[in-house]
Amino acid sequence: MSANANLKAHDLAELEGNHEALMALCLALEEIAFSLPQEVDRDACLNASQVMVPLLRQTHRMEERILFPDFDRNAGSHFAATLIEQLKAEHRCDVLACEEVAQTLKALAENAGPPQAGSVRYMLQGFLESVRRHVLSEKLIIETLLIAEAEGREILA
Repeated sequence: MSANANLKAHDLAELEGNHEALMALCLALEEIAFSLPQEVDRDACLNASQVMVPLLRQTHRMEERILFPDFDRNAGSHFAATLIEQLKAEHRCDVLACEEVAQTLKALAENAGPPQAGSVRYMLQGFLESVRRHVLSEKLIIETLLIAEAEGREILA
């Protein structure tokens, strides 16, 4: 990595904080999912519904502004560009799914109709697994960049 690379310690710390917040959100969603259908923690549903979309969008913006350009610059391969485009496409799908999950959680919190608990449970589990996999993928990119920088070499994707 060059000395003027965009991947700086404060950016990494902020991105890691967002990744940790997303993983905490996943745990909260998991707790909600496992409590269904017996009980609905309305406060947990409402809280998750309010924070999840802004958190996910902010994290995606940071990844696309900080992480992806640095990875593309340092990988030096067509594979990196392809991987970045795939991750950006996943970002778009994740936001749409997140918005739907947030609406469902808000409806649960407000008792606005009887959503099928089994369906909601599967929706939550699918979403949180997708977010966990996505965060792990991007953490691996960060790790690869940091190792390459420490060793003073370019990464080969």
